[in-house]
Amino acid sequence: LPIEVYGQNIIRSYVPGTLWTVEVIYHDLSPDTKSQLEALGSVPNPDLCRSPQNNPSERPGWLKATYMTSRPAVAAQFMVDILGAELTANPYPWPPRENCTAAQWVYFPQLEFELHFVQSLEWQTARFSIEEQVQAMSGSRALESGLFHASMYNSLVFLVDSLDPYLLRLKARSMPYMLMHFDSQQYALFAIIPENAITVQLRSQHLSVEAQISESLCTEDFGDMLF
Repeated sequence: LPIEVYGQNIIRSYVPGTLWTVEVIYHDLSPDTKSQLEALGSVPNPDLCRSPQNNPSERPGWLKATYMTSRPAVAAQFMVDILGAELTANPYPWPPRENCTAAQWVYFPQLEFELHFVQSLEWQTARFSIEEQVQAMSGSRALESGLFHASMYNSLVFLVDSLDPYLLRLKARSMPYMLMHFDSQQYALFAIIPENAITVQLRSQHLSVEAQISESLCTEDFGDMLF
């Protein structure tokens, strides 16, 4: 499996069958153990092409979410067009450069929250392609058919005052979505970022735009996912 050992004390490993990695920070290792770990590294240092500027602002609490993506610019533009985020500078080269991690970042000023969409082609192997994994995990076709895909359970959730503006933006761009009751007082709006297999879920108590509401997940689609 692809593994990354970099910095002073960071190990990152790919989780098979997903677009996830697991990061472990270790301390107090002997020099021999550290050398053995570094020798295992099969992925280049992701910070090789990183500029020291434009790091996320520091504040208490959860301040960012990072996704492995096949089309970072598409994901960032979705956040700008649908959720009202702002594009922000990031320390990685763009357009992408060979042997370099590339990324697009967006920022929500009201939340002081960032989303990082990263294209790390150095993770790819003969048995793992980011684009192929995106296609395998994407629920876009199911959503277009009015089905809730199993991959949509893994969603980034935002609480919003009203679903109306987001629903109107999706409709204006002919993007698929699913609307359902989350509970007796809340609605949940699901959408998938095109070409990236990332699901966004918006929850609110307010909805005045006319739209079909799915009452259950009886129309669930597990696609080609293996268990």
